[in-house]
Amino acid sequence: MENFSNSVLIPQNLPEIKEETFNKLDGKYLKILFIRIAIFMLILTGALTTFLILIEETLPILVLIIIISIPTLLITYSILITVLGFPRKGYLVREKDLSYQKGLITYKLITVPFNRIQHVEVNQGILAKIFKLSSVKIYTAGGNASDLSIPGLPAEIAQNLKSFLSEKISEHE
Repeated sequence: MENFSNSVLIPQNLPEIKEETFNKLDGKYLKILFIRIAIFMLILTGALTTFLILIEETLPILVLIIIISIPTLLITYSILITVLGFPRKGYLVREKDLSYQKGLITYKLITVPFNRIQHVEVNQGILAKIFKLSSVKIYTAGGNASDLSIPGLPAEIAQNLKSFLSEKISEHE
């Protein structure tokens, strides 16, 4: 019979995860994010233009200013959050787990132990394929959607990470 142990750990004695130890995402991924914002901007501008053309009455200047300023502020906010938040995104592979951090306004750190990983995928969208980037999606037990997705990795690194994680999965089976 195995002895059960569940010692108390003091938070000050826990190992620290330093931000500089995280691997940053490829800078080309920032270009993909800007292209997505530009596409959103074009769709929004097209919809707004169509609305203004199809409306049969003339709108007061104040209403026109509000209609034009809301998308402008939204796009400016998206660009600002993307630029300032990009350097905070990164992943870290440790001895027993994988972590991913992101966020500027709301910070998120996701850690998945290797023994919980069920399946690993490497995906490449149209823009990612152009920039030779990939995303690694990690699935854990009990979920339909990926529990962790690391975008903006060079394709070769993504494949290496998938191989490494697949090897870790087979060790725990």
